[in-house]
Amino acid sequence: MSLARPSAPTVLCLIGGLYLLLLSAFSCLGDCSPPSEVPNAHPDLKGLSSFPVNSTVTYRCNEDFVKIPGQTDTVICLENDQWSEISEFCNRSCDVPPHLRFAMLKRPYSNQNYFPVGSTVEYECRLGYRRVIGLSGTLTCLQNFTWSKPADFCTKKSCPNPGELINGHINGTTDFLFGATIYFSCNTGYKLIGEKSSLCVIMGDNVGWTEQLPVCREIYCQEPPKIENGRIVRGEREQYVYSQAVMYACNRGFTLIGEDTIHCSARGDEGEWSGPAPQCRGNRVLYSHIFIVTNDATINIVHLSLHTCESTFVQLIPCSVITIAKVNAFFFFFETGSHSVSRPRVQWRHHSSLQPQTPGLKRSSCLSLLSSWDFRAHLFNFDNFAYDASNHWLADLVKEE
Repeated sequence: MSLARPSAPTVLCLIGGLYLLLLSAFSCLGDCSPPSEVPNAHPDLKGLSSFPVNSTVTYRCNEDFVKIPGQTDTVICLENDQWSEISEFCNRSCDVPPHLRFAMLKRPYSNQNYFPVGSTVEYECRLGYRRVIGLSGTLTCLQNFTWSKPADFCTKKSCPNPGELINGHINGTTDFLFGATIYFSCNTGYKLIGEKSSLCVIMGDNVGWTEQLPVCREIYCQEPPKIENGRIVRGEREQYVYSQAVMYACNRGFTLIGEDTIHCSARGDEGEWSGPAPQCRGNRVLYSHIFIVTNDATINIVHLSLHTCESTFVQLIPCSVITIAKVNAFFFFFETGSHSVSRPRVQWRHHSSLQPQTPGLKRSSCLSLLSSWDFRAHLFNFDNFAYDASNHWLADLVKEE
């Protein structure tokens, strides 16, 4: 029995059935084909080649394009093996509006990133700045996708005038605008109490200075030093401020070494005297054992010793009798503070107590000798004191005013 050759319609039927079978098999797999292209964007496949039902693919905008707010950028593989619909969502845009030193974007624009041609944004002044009347605070995205040039529609606020610094200076800018720093300094002879500078900063909704005005206080010097054998003769007071001076002088018989005047000066913020106080120096000259006066009122000339820092001189002086009433053994000697012995001082002292005495004197045949005691006006007349040509200097030396 031979098999019959199938007719043409039968073959076509078989082929059609096989095709349907293949389509049915693919349909059972449930995969979507690769997603289609979208203008100005490309799908981010993440390396996938098959896309089962419910798979998602996100598109990314091409360079120089940005996503239009509110438009979807994602497709989903549906159960009919088709992708969900997607429309063009990328477009050209200006960049984010520029950052301005004096202003910031108003809140509605601060989180926005899509600015097509013709878009406008508004700014408001930053703290520390105020709006300039008549200037616009709006920028526009131009046809070339750049922003219009901003005007300086905000200007710095000004801090209040800090006032006058008495006995000092305020240095820095004169307009006292927000961000400015001023510096304080005192006149010579004054020290600054407080901060040396102040900054104009934001204070609440306004601006103000960080520091109050300091005070310039007078610089005082300590009491000027006292000197031995001398004193202050001019300028002495309870307190001494900068530039005030004192003058020194030595006691009679002493020579002033150094400057006779010093003044209160300043080293930084502290007062100090312009130099050391002078010194009063002199050679103390003692004429010892010149006279010994005894109870019988007879003067015995022993010797004269002149003691100085440089040398010792000895001179014997003859003299006749001087009558002195009711005195007991006095030492009579001279004192002077000068290197020159041309004007010695005369002093009487008792040999036991060394206290100044004023003995009674009577006139005799010796020459008159005028002297002073202890630098004061206690005058004693030494009458009838004899001297010869070799010793006439003694009478001359002791003559005082």
